[in-house]
Amino acid sequence: MIQDILADIEMDVKYKIYTEQKNLIAVKNLKEILSQIDHEAEVVPVVDKEKLSSLLVLLKGQSLSDDEYRMIERVISFRN
Repeated sequence: MIQDILADIEMDVKYKIYTEQKNLIAVKNLKEILSQIDHEAEVVPVVDKEKLSSLLVLLKGQSLSDDEYRMIERVISFRN
């Protein structure tokens, strides 16, 4: 009984670690992309998801990953 509960908890923790690792990679990637911008000369559209996404895709030179898009949504919601 307790072994089953511990096994379930272990799986839950492993899933959370996996998910957070993916989030961490997305944050790192977005920070790397954003480092290409001259923030004194360019205004980053942090309240418009579509414009921000388009800018990041342009800078990256390819589509963003699903995790990166989710992170953009998180940034936008954090700002509001």
